[in-house]
Amino acid sequence: MLIEIPYKTPTINHLYWHRGNIKIMKKEAKELREKIIKLLPINEFTEADKLEVEVYIFENWFTKQNEVKKKDIMNREKFLLDSVFEGLELDDKMIFKISMSKINGNEEKTIIRIKKINEIAFNLV
Repeated sequence: MLIEIPYKTPTINHLYWHRGNIKIMKKEAKELREKIIKLLPINEFTEADKLEVEVYIFENWFTKQNEVKKKDIMNREKFLLDSVFEGLELDDKMIFKISMSKINGNEEKTIIRIKKINEIAFNLV
């Protein structure tokens, strides 16, 4: 399954506000989640599937001096995958492998590839 989100996915820092130990989703975050859910194809997976997820975040990652900008992609992952899996009516516990990549470009978008894993090897060397 290939999912393209045709706009920048913000960091989790911009999507929630805190009241003590309670984290509350902002109105903009709820609206963004709904926009993401509307983009999703029909779910082709079941709760028995083990999934691999690849996330590619496209945007300009470099300064004019060709140095890497201080942009973290890991704090985008949770909101993004929670939104996608909620829209697919799946639990993200099914994810057994995940990778995230920065792709440099002027167009801001995110592409997510989800596929079944037939066999999982846990050999650590």
